[in-house]
Amino acid sequence: MTIPGKKSPCHSGECWYSVQKLPGLLDAFVREIDGVKEAQDSEYIHRMRVASRRLRAALPLFKTCFPEKQYMKWMREITKITRALGDARDADVQITFLQKSLKKLQKDTVSQEKILSGTQPSLEPALRFLLSALQKKRELLQKRVLSAVSGLEKSHVPDEMQQVFASLGEELGSIRKKPNGYGIPAVAALRIGKRLSAVLSYESWILQPEAVAEHHACRIAAKKLRYTMEIYGSIYRNNLEKPLSRVKKIQEILGDIHDCDVWIDQITTLLLRERTLLRSGKGARRPDTKILASLKALLRDREEERKRRYRQFVRYWQALQRIHLWDELRASLFTGRKISYCPPKSYRNDEAAEKVKEVSGRCPGIQAHSRHVTDLALMLFDSLEPLHNLAEHDRFLLGCASQLHDIGWTYGQQGHNRRGAEMVFSDETLLFDLEERGILAFVVLSHRGKVRISDNPYLENISPEARRKARMLAAILRIADGLDYLHNGSVHETHCVLTNGVVTCTVSGTGDMTIEKERAQGKADLFFSVFEKVLVVR
Repeated sequence: MTIPGKKSPCHSGECWYSVQKLPGLLDAFVREIDGVKEAQDSEYIHRMRVASRRLRAALPLFKTCFPEKQYMKWMREITKITRALGDARDADVQITFLQKSLKKLQKDTVSQEKILSGTQPSLEPALRFLLSALQKKRELLQKRVLSAVSGLEKSHVPDEMQQVFASLGEELGSIRKKPNGYGIPAVAALRIGKRLSAVLSYESWILQPEAVAEHHACRIAAKKLRYTMEIYGSIYRNNLEKPLSRVKKIQEILGDIHDCDVWIDQITTLLLRERTLLRSGKGARRPDTKILASLKALLRDREEERKRRYRQFVRYWQALQRIHLWDELRASLFTGRKISYCPPKSYRNDEAAEKVKEVSGRCPGIQAHSRHVTDLALMLFDSLEPLHNLAEHDRFLLGCASQLHDIGWTYGQQGHNRRGAEMVFSDETLLFDLEERGILAFVVLSHRGKVRISDNPYLENISPEARRKARMLAAILRIADGLDYLHNGSVHETHCVLTNGVVTCTVSGTGDMTIEKERAQGKADLFFSVFEKVLVVR
């Protein structure tokens, strides 16, 4: 999780995990540099580009393990080289396609017969015209690549990263036993779940063949999901190999579709431009009528190939739906973990409460308010028992969430509920497992501001029953927090009565409690949404 200003101890599970992953990704990136500079084989460009993307995807996941300025410098340099490599690689892919198409055309006797009979224009003039232009462009791009590589070497970022990773590894190696990693699978599940949701958000566009931009965006989302699964794969049995292979195939098919779209756009733009230009004897690099006819034939060829690849993609996606791959992946995030990444199956409430107290104590300025809100929340829970019918353990979770609800104040007021949720969800000392972490994080997140139920990252990966509990507990905490809005503890007791579909909450205490009552009433929106009852605070 990204928490501004957080100084993670080097012995944390997150940083321990980072040195298991980042050095290998950096090595894969660095070892291609010499080959890219020599420019004898385009595969060096390809491998270094993929390595740079993997490294760029991984670094933000462990951002809090490094000084912010250092991290930003690393990301800036890696982003530069990735862009330069990307442009060169895209040109290489197009050149390879043209070269292979020319060889295939020469061997295709059926096409040759159609061309000779005049029933089909030859693709060869278009292929050679485009190849010549791309080869010249590629020479210019190589200069950009070399400049970017030179800039990377002058920045000494790869050397600096290697030294930092090695130093961190040595420091961690001095610790006799592996750090508590209970927070790692929680963060992994959240991040993989977010990436999966991003892919599935394009599902409504899959059956629309003309949704070119959405198909390309789905491909990018699938790539990000794949990289995230690769980084966290070692947490799970079989390293998530099965869903990884399926996501990779989705990315590949959509990549083929995108390649067709790029050709269609480029050739269409070229043909439209030629229609508006006056022809003269000059400009030898412009296509003549024979090349134009060939380009139109190549355009039709790419359009047909796009249709074929699109049909393949739809069939494959529907096959994955039939085997419930996405549901299986979400379930694996909970049930597919290796034993070493699972906390104890059960815990004593007093042990868990002690850990909660320790975490809450990291922000001493909130202690009095947190204790008072906890008391008020538990009073409300007990008084509303006929309405919610929750168990004693749910009451315990509400107490834990109440003690932790303002922990985000450690880094300032603005956005403290979001930061607090992140901290609670990923904290490695807490004894809660994934589902209870999701409940607690949602309750902490929802104690202030507008509550977003749909597509909430903390609710997406937990069971419907756990979601129901989380919403109820969050509704209660919002009211309790409002009743201590001024942090002065003026509200001492609450008592709720349900009559005729209205819940009347009577509060008592010392001094003028008007502001607290108004604040609690203003935060009753979630209460009404969850319980379908009007809350009146008086």
